[in-house]
Amino acid sequence: MKMKKHLTRARIIGYILLFCAVTMTILPSTLARYRTRIEGGAVASVALWGSGSSEFQIDINGLKPGNDSAQQYEFIVTNTKEGQISEVGQNYSITVETTDNLPLKFTLSAKEESGSSGLGNTVNTGILSFSDGKAVLEGGFLPHSVETKHTYVLTVLLPVSNAEYADEIDLITVTVQAEQTTPVSP
Repeated sequence: MKMKKHLTRARIIGYILLFCAVTMTILPSTLARYRTRIEGGAVASVALWGSGSSEFQIDINGLKPGNDSAQQYEFIVTNTKEGQISEVGQNYSITVETTDNLPLKFTLSAKEESGSSGLGNTVNTGILSFSDGKAVLEGGFLPHSVETKHTYVLTVLLPVSNAEYADEIDLITVTVQAEQTTPVSP
């Protein structure tokens, strides 16, 4: 008669330890063939961004009521900053805001430029139409890698000659906002 082997606690622990030992020796050798080592290097170049506009102060103290007394303010929008020309194209807009205390009329015009300053597109010019005290003029474009300046003249007029506005004040803010154009693949 044959004797049957009984699974004792010691025998079960021994089988588990043997299984773990075999697994620990076989598993690393089978995973080794799937390991990959990659090395490399790259250089990233970043395009220079440069945008600027001239600062000016709008002072309507000397503005007299009537159609014959307008004040003009000249300012420049450019794709340079601290002598560096922008390496990316820029779309820009001009926003004129007022508190609407005075019934002022505004006209924006672009001066004719010569040479490289005439490149790109100026914003839509003309008599400004305000909505909630704000007029936004879009469509300006400054090309990349060529120094470009767009010169604008903002004309402010107080067309009424009414004494009720004699002690009123108004705040006028002009903001130029530029954004990088989306590059087009060649």
